[in-house]
Amino acid sequence: MSASVRASSDSLTTIADEEYVALLEAEIKNNETIILKLQNLISKMLAYILSFFKKVPKNPLSAANSLRRKKTEKKKLKIFIGTWNMHGKLPPYSLAPFIENVDDKTFKHDIQDSPYLPRKAQHPYHILVIGTQECQHNIKHSVLFPSKEEWESRLIEYLGDTYVLIKTETMAALHLAVFVWKECKDYVQGYQHDSVATGLANLFGNKGGVGISLLFGNTSLCFINSHLAAHQSKVKQRNHDVKKISKELKLKGFKLEDKALPNVTDRFDYTFWFGDMNYRIDLTREEVDKLINKKQLKTLLCYDQLRKELSNFCYFSNFNEHDITFNPTFKFDITHRTNNNNHENSPSSRSSSSSEIVGSIPWRYDSGPKQRVPSWTDRIIFKTRLSSKLVKKIDVEKYTSHMDVVGFSDHRPVTGCFLVDFDWKSEKELLEKRLSLDLEQDRSDNASISSDSSNMIRGIGGNKKKGPRKTFWKVLKKS
Repeated sequence: MSASVRASSDSLTTIADEEYVALLEAEIKNNETIILKLQNLISKMLAYILSFFKKVPKNPLSAANSLRRKKTEKKKLKIFIGTWNMHGKLPPYSLAPFIENVDDKTFKHDIQDSPYLPRKAQHPYHILVIGTQECQHNIKHSVLFPSKEEWESRLIEYLGDTYVLIKTETMAALHLAVFVWKECKDYVQGYQHDSVATGLANLFGNKGGVGISLLFGNTSLCFINSHLAAHQSKVKQRNHDVKKISKELKLKGFKLEDKALPNVTDRFDYTFWFGDMNYRIDLTREEVDKLINKKQLKTLLCYDQLRKELSNFCYFSNFNEHDITFNPTFKFDITHRTNNNNHENSPSSRSSSSSEIVGSIPWRYDSGPKQRVPSWTDRIIFKTRLSSKLVKKIDVEKYTSHMDVVGFSDHRPVTGCFLVDFDWKSEKELLEKRLSLDLEQDRSDNASISSDSSNMIRGIGGNKKKGPRKTFWKVLKKS
């Protein structure tokens, strides 16, 4: 190869190498740019993730508690109502799911903003009301021996010191108990109680109603538990029972103007009427079974006697009922019975599981020769006082039946959670003023007693001793 050709070849190689190097450098720079962009993107993502975790509290429970506190109701009073026809027997000691277990681990978190409570259907509640029918003993036995001491003891043991028993009312097999959460017991200013018999000759308490009214702050509440006339065709008799209870139940209200109202359910800000009301379904057994099997409850409710009477009967005027989404609560086959003296689960085991009254046996409607029509006999209805100044409201957080309890009764219990208007802030200020006045009055009375005693010792005073003014809770403890 000649020198000129070699020189030309070397020159081309040099040019090619330089172009290759240039391309390589450009590619490296391009990759470096891509890497820098990736690094920048990754750093931004890490910064975002770190900033997110900085917002999350170290303790996840505190986040849950904070969320619960945000949902607490500062203008609502939370009320639990339960009704159950016990068929002459008592359930085992653990009452869940009829009454929720008060030892729930979430309880302490839910009451951090006391007296405000979370807006949820579950425990805890400010007021807890339990109405039972055919309680502890059957109706015939209860007419002669009406005491419900064992049932009351079970309720008190089960609820523990979380609640204070305000009052119970008993008539034959009917029983009503009102408990108040101990944190707000000082808001209770008074109560009234009475019973009305509508049974045989309108004299016997085998049927009728028991009532307790409560003045909570400046809000008046009325609770009526009733057991009305039985059998599908006795609508007029049931209506007669409702009329008699409404007119004769001696709960006069807490204002002078309340006494003038002839209907007891018009004398209070909020009235709750519940129990074994015994209104049935106007269909044959075969028709009801078909609709239940098809889950056509809305169609079935069109034939419900109580729904019709709520619209037509004057003594049910302004009463309402929440939507029913559960199957008829009567009449079930009794799969087994529970002995009254069954102590296999002691009161101290109330924090244990609720399996004691939950059964695995499938429930079945009356398979006996009478083939009674399944019906919603167990109900909770409610109304508010009519007022031109303020329209009061009741929010229903829960209205359900517990179909999974054991079959010692031919009824299933029904429970509800209700929220009523109650301005805790203003009521708290009024309570503090009232307690302060009570304290000043007690000091004044004690000073007067001391002065009278001193004068009597010196022989110059002959006045009788004055006792300290009795507050509501001092009277309640003695009753």
